[in-house]
Amino acid sequence: MKMKLHIYSFITSCLLLLSCNSKAEKDNFNKQVRQLNDSAVAIGSLGDTAKIMVAIELLNKVIAMKPDYYLAYWNKLTFQYRLGLMEDAFATLKSMEQINPENPDLKTMIGAILEQNKKDSIQAMTKYKEADLLYRNIFDTISPNCLSYQSTMINYILNLKLLGENFDADSILHSPTQNDYYGKEEIYEAFKQFAENNLMKKTREELVKMISQPSGGGPETPPIESSLLN
Repeated sequence: MKMKLHIYSFITSCLLLLSCNSKAEKDNFNKQVRQLNDSAVAIGSLGDTAKIMVAIELLNKVIAMKPDYYLAYWNKLTFQYRLGLMEDAFATLKSMEQINPENPDLKTMIGAILEQNKKDSIQAMTKYKEADLLYRNIFDTISPNCLSYQSTMINYILNLKLLGENFDADSILHSPTQNDYYGKEEIYEAFKQFAENNLMKKTREELVKMISQPSGGGPETPPIESSLLN
């Protein structure tokens, strides 16, 4: 009986040791991936064309190491866009959409890039409609008290503008219920002022141009270091 207990304890210890080693290896691997991403961002941010090309190559290595690392694709896209490598940028966008197919902000940006750079308004509208459905689904699952509610609402209104649904966008912004969502009137007024200045007062063409530039203030974020997410 004692022998069986000793064997059981030994096996359990081995399994725990293997589990700890596996986690440590995974953590170390992820750290290496983040560091390589951060190095690429630092080099590419110098602005020199040659440096940006080096950054793109480093990001390719990151992606080869971790094919589902969305942030690396986003940084790569921004650098490709900066150099005017639009065909490469579209290939990167396709990969990003495969990794994150239910991201409405990405759908909106893809639509704007299609419209701005390929003059493909039909495919652009398809992406805006896909984004609209995803936004509606999100609002079915989050409450107004959620931290992401305000930014999601801003991006939803923006997408409505691109769809040509100006009346709906304006109605949502000035809906009496929006005031209730933000609890305090001054918070709602700040939200409304931001939306009016950055969305409602801009023409549709200005919005498309703004969103179609990955670092130009669209719904997605500019190239960032992974350490900033920690």
